[in-house]
Amino acid sequence: MHNRRRTFAATIVLIFFTLGFPISQAADDADDVIKFRQNVMKGIGAHINNIAAIAKGKITFTGNLISDAQGIVNGLETANALFPSGTDGGKTNALAALWEDREGFDKALEKSKERAKQLLAVVRGSTDIAEIGQALGALGKSCGGCHKPYRKKM
Repeated sequence: MHNRRRTFAATIVLIFFTLGFPISQAADDADDVIKFRQNVMKGIGAHINNIAAIAKGKITFTGNLISDAQGIVNGLETANALFPSGTDGGKTNALAALWEDREGFDKALEKSKERAKQLLAVVRGSTDIAEIGQALGALGKSCGGCHKPYRKKM
């Protein structure tokens, strides 16, 4: 009886590996990827706006500085994967230039990742709002490295 169960389980596993497990083999729908990408970018933007409000003196609450800076880093760390081929159509603000010049896009994105990590380091090590503002400004400039050549004008 025990061998029958083991054989049955092995057969099921073999069938899944032979035929392909449908969930793992399913291609992501381009529209879903675009929406997901837009949500990640909106999240990054929200974190940037929170830090900007503090840096500009509009908000005095600084309790979320580290989590906001970390959120920017986390979002940018996944950004390369959010632009797979086949997601240049539909309701996207990404220009075809992004996929045509993938190397340039990846390089610009790396610069933003570096700046985001620098902002995180400043936020972790300083309470000087001017210093935080400078680090945020550097990040903002680097964001333009992707947005200007690879995103539709808004």
